[in-house]
Amino acid sequence: YRLPGQNMTEYPISTALFFGKKIPIAGGGYFRLFPYWFTRMALRRINKKEGKPFVFYVHPWEIDPEQPRMKEARALSRFRHYVNLNKTYDRLRQLLHDFSFGPLGSGPV
Repeated sequence: YRLPGQNMTEYPISTALFFGKKIPIAGGGYFRLFPYWFTRMALRRINKKEGKPFVFYVHPWEIDPEQPRMKEARALSRFRHYVNLNKTYDRLRQLLHDFSFGPLGSGPV
């Protein structure tokens, strides 16, 4: 979305309809939390059925399973931060194999 009066474009994160609710699907903790097959299915649906590109992101720390652990953080925070860190790199490689990508702004907004 081009913001009025601004020289900036916002690219919202891609979402999928799941049991009647829109959920973020394309990156970060969602990429680590959901099984890869579910993410791939949702992203293909965005590409094929909706005819749109999807916006995907990953934080650099999410491909580092050896990062220091924050033992003093609450259990839910630790879960959200560390779940499937050991799988992110391989999932990302598979995603790059399964889909074509381009820079932001190269497709429809």
